[in-house]
Amino acid sequence: MSKNSPFSSPIAKLVFEWCRFDTSIKWSEITESIKDILNFATRNGVAPWCYYQYQKQKKSSLPDQLEQPLKMQYLQTLLMNRQKWKVFQDINTISQQHNIPIIPLKGIALAYTLYPQEALRPMGDIDILVPEDKINSFQEIMLQHGATTLCPPLSGYHAKINAHIPAMLWQNIMIEPHQRLFALGNSFNPQNTDLFKETISPSNNLEITVLNDVLQAYHLAAHIFKGYKLGGMRLSWLLDLALILQRNIKDSDFFQKIININPKVQRQISSVIYWSSLLLPHHPWNIKHNIPFPDEMMFHKERNTSQKHKLMVFNDIIKLPGLHHKTLLLFREFFPEKAYMDHQYGKHRGFSLLLLYFKRILGL
Repeated sequence: MSKNSPFSSPIAKLVFEWCRFDTSIKWSEITESIKDILNFATRNGVAPWCYYQYQKQKKSSLPDQLEQPLKMQYLQTLLMNRQKWKVFQDINTISQQHNIPIIPLKGIALAYTLYPQEALRPMGDIDILVPEDKINSFQEIMLQHGATTLCPPLSGYHAKINAHIPAMLWQNIMIEPHQRLFALGNSFNPQNTDLFKETISPSNNLEITVLNDVLQAYHLAAHIFKGYKLGGMRLSWLLDLALILQRNIKDSDFFQKIININPKVQRQISSVIYWSSLLLPHHPWNIKHNIPFPDEMMFHKERNTSQKHKLMVFNDIIKLPGLHHKTLLLFREFFPEKAYMDHQYGKHRGFSLLLLYFKRILGL
């Protein structure tokens, strides 16, 4: 087994090695707890990839009680991804009919243009990037086609500065329409970049338009670092980025192209790229990093995510220009608009509503 695993526990080491492109695992010699292997691989979103790796490099047999659950997760992911792909195609058709360009982000884009098979990348909702000046039109059109808003925003101001407008449910699938990659004020937003002019139609799937590999890698790295700061990590996130790095391994300038998108976050982006490169047979581009690989516990369980998210939101708001907007947004963080409160807690007015606000502030 590889000696350069960033993990310390036998289970995490095994699953990490299993994910590596040049894995040297001898399947018949696995002695770790099958239940623990499955739990860790599933939580980290790599169970289908583990099954693929086994099928691709099968030189000996896995224990049946491990192979069958991995196969089942592979087949379940295939079924669910095809369902989401059908929904995305319908959304894409509707958007084209109204001259609204859309770009799939994360799950859909990666499962259908990056991974060698569509069943290898589990996804939750469907993330879509829509031009900022068309996001309200897109929302109205989807509502006309039967979509429902899952939760109102904290305020109308939040809807304008957040990365995405309120999520919608359509055909039993959650849709997150993004108007930008990150909330306004967030340091990871690329500056002076028209994302819709930085797209490609992948040769293996000409039906969709996705971010080019440089921007895709940047977005994934930034998203990983955001997860890291929020206290939770997934091996599948590192695998996503590693696959893009591997696809561009012969481009000696690829790493620098990613950094050039937003040099002010070079420290964070380069560190994440290094973490992902540990899954590759070789470390390309002589990547310098000064942020250590995340603590293993972050791959087992999220830690204080809610509190860290609040701090991240406050930090983004503070970086926004204009005292007036900052004041309004911070006020609504503590006292959301009535539509949000009605949705979350039921209709309350007068003293009852005021009491709810203070309970919410105190976390009761």
